[in-house]
Amino acid sequence: MFNPFKKTYALDEMEMLHFLGELIIFSGLTNDERALFLPHLHKRTYEKDEVVFLRNDPAHALYILVRGEVIMTIDQEDEIEEIMRVDKGSIIGETSILKNKKRLVNAVVVSESATMYVLPQVSIHDIFSSHIKVKVKMLEAVSNLYHDLNGNILKTYQNAKGFFYMSQVYNKK
Repeated sequence: MFNPFKKTYALDEMEMLHFLGELIIFSGLTNDERALFLPHLHKRTYEKDEVVFLRNDPAHALYILVRGEVIMTIDQEDEIEEIMRVDKGSIIGETSILKNKKRLVNAVVVSESATMYVLPQVSIHDIFSSHIKVKVKMLEAVSNLYHDLNGNILKTYQNAKGFFYMSQVYNKK
């Protein structure tokens, strides 16, 4: 049945809602729930070798990669290990969904430039405070990501007999 009072979206909004729906953190949300985030997404372009964030920085924003490539690394004393490379459609900084957390890895642009949507943590938590179902769905998605990652860590550890590189964990699908 046609509902004349149902919210309608412009074509560019529908494209963005579809794009968000393909991302694991937003995939469990309805279009109306994803639309809550649209006014809070800030498009930003980063240049080659520009730091998106560093390990131990406060997790103040979620980043959605639209174009370009970002390398995720971890530093241990004088060594830097590449954990993974991410490109279009990847989310980095999902720790910002949680309050009072710090970054666990470094994120640096490796392509000539990278375009990302930046979603401030304060906006995420403002939406969470008035839309508890959105909060539950997104926290569940992050919990599932972390569960799968922990499973990969344990499996890699068992297969490597205790010694392995973190890139072996993150590059599993």
